[in-house]
Amino acid sequence: MKFIQNLKQFDWIMIGAVFFLTVFGLIIQYSLSLNQEVISFSNFNKQLIFAIIGIILMFLISFLNFNSLKNYAIFLYIFILILLISVLFFGKTFRGTQGWINLPFGINFQIAELTKIILVIVLAKYWSNNIYNIQSFKHIILTGIITIIPFILIALQPDLGSALIFFGLWLGIIFIISKPKILIKILILFVLIFGISWFGLKDYQKDRIIIFVNPQVDPLGRGYQIIQSTIAIGSGQFWGRGLGLGPQSQLKFLPEARTDFVFAVIAEELGMIGSFLILGLFGILFYRFWEAIKKIKDDFNIFLILGFALVFFIEIFINIGMNIGIAPITGISLPFLSYGGSSLLTNLFIIGIIQSVIRKT
Repeated sequence: MKFIQNLKQFDWIMIGAVFFLTVFGLIIQYSLSLNQEVISFSNFNKQLIFAIIGIILMFLISFLNFNSLKNYAIFLYIFILILLISVLFFGKTFRGTQGWINLPFGINFQIAELTKIILVIVLAKYWSNNIYNIQSFKHIILTGIITIIPFILIALQPDLGSALIFFGLWLGIIFIISKPKILIKILILFVLIFGISWFGLKDYQKDRIIIFVNPQVDPLGRGYQIIQSTIAIGSGQFWGRGLGLGPQSQLKFLPEARTDFVFAVIAEELGMIGSFLILGLFGILFYRFWEAIKKIKDDFNIFLILGFALVFFIEIFINIGMNIGIAPITGISLPFLSYGGSSLLTNLFIIGIIQSVIRKT
């Protein structure tokens, strides 16, 4: 009887949306395994294992009480800063980013993924403690400092895409809670920071911004990915080419099809109907986040779910944006769909935390 009562406490609509998104991701990874000269399901099998582990982890996490985490926020923050500094010297390099650590069983984990969870917890703790004067410019600056330290450490790896998620998280919350006068100050500050930081960007990072504005400047070089992605999306039309039959993805015209440009693969092989189905599932996910926030009384948990929702929104917006050519290429993955064990485990872990909060509401 108690077991059935526990099951009723879950948000099964949210879990269903996450499950179907994860299954969609596995289907696309399976499809991309068919384009090998010698067909190999190694990547698909790895992703399947991570999906199974992640779903089990999600349910286990949902039975824990994360309210107590706010009492350890400062220690979690120090812990993640130590890890971020350590990987700059001892981390494993993958896809040009020195931000990975080796775990048992040959697993590589990206520290930036863990940073997402801890930073949301730390900021939720700070904002909930200062709820009555949260719009103070002092608190906005202090939370900005809390955010900028991991931002810089991750940008040094270099992983500007992941770093931008943290900046977007902070900025998103500020826009939600701030008065118009403060927003104007922040906007001016943002313009100044962006102008100054331009001179600190590496050449390839500047190229990404220039190519975003006009990919035809270098169609066979820096602009190649965006051009091939938009071709793939357009060629899918309404019904798509069919699984395993997309010429751009299957013939390897589309780089990083498993990760950065998985949405283009979905659009090419499953068409507009598949793309809208994915967007619909994401829409359900955000609707359930909003419904959960409306029911919660505790300020910490409200900011916790709001923070995680913003992280998902930023990742989805930027990833799909760079697939359709309205955002620069940053290497940000599409939640639950892109290949990568670190990302999938982290996202399912986050859903587990949110389910834990919902169950205790």
